Amino acid sequence: MEGIAEFSGFWLLYLVFACVGFWCWNRLFFWLKPGSDLRRFFHMLGAVLVFTPAPIAAESVYFAPAMVVFPFTLLTSSLDNAMYAANWFLGGLIVGAVVLAIVQSVRFVQKRSATAAEQ
Repeated sequence: MEGIAEFSGFWLLYLVFACVGFWCWNRLFFWLKPGSDLRRFFHMLGAVLVFTPAPIAAESVYFAPAMVVFPFTLLTSSLDNAMYAANWFLGGLIVGAVVLAIVQSVRFVQKRSATAAEQ
């Protein structure tokens, strides 16, 4: 994690542009019903794609966006060597799925209590 602190200015710049990219990603799904489960799932996929970091090498302390690390490691070496970056993506997907499930369950409980209060 020393690599993140050492290059904090560049990470801040990346965060700004990643937010713009995530906003653009969300606008790609204008055709889906606002507030739908599928739209929330695609938003989670975009967040994982844009915001997941990974070490630049398997045992490195320097990090880069995983969407850059994985394809370049795959191009310069083999799939076996690039799997550590894919594991970071999978970890991000698991965290995103858990957060999405918690949000969906809270929304379900709120909707159910609102309909019970109306009756």
